[in-house]
Amino acid sequence: MYLWLRVVEFTSIPLAVFFLLYVVSGYGMLYPELFRPLGLTYRAFAYLHMHPLLRYLTTVFAVLHGYGGVVVLSSRYLGKYGVLRAVVEVLALLIAVAVVATSTAIELALLLR
Repeated sequence: MYLWLRVVEFTSIPLAVFFLLYVVSGYGMLYPELFRPLGLTYRAFAYLHMHPLLRYLTTVFAVLHGYGGVVVLSSRYLGKYGVLRAVVEVLALLIAVAVVATSTAIELALLLR
């Protein structure tokens, strides 16, 4: 559990930064005139908002954070129910692998087209 608690702690700040970038770039695309005095244009916000690396890193960090949270919570609240805890963690792992595999396949397909 300690390892996954550290993973949750490690991924929380980058996730907050990624989500802040997505929110600010989204507003920059909707209301570019608000950011024009800063020298930022719609094109810059659109590039940032749709950048494949940012999209992929956000997905991977969110999956790590989510799976780590499930492991921490299951060990905290399901610790005495060994089988149920194992089932919850395996299901969470399957979902995490499916999300990362799907994201990887999509990003590769977009990259190779």
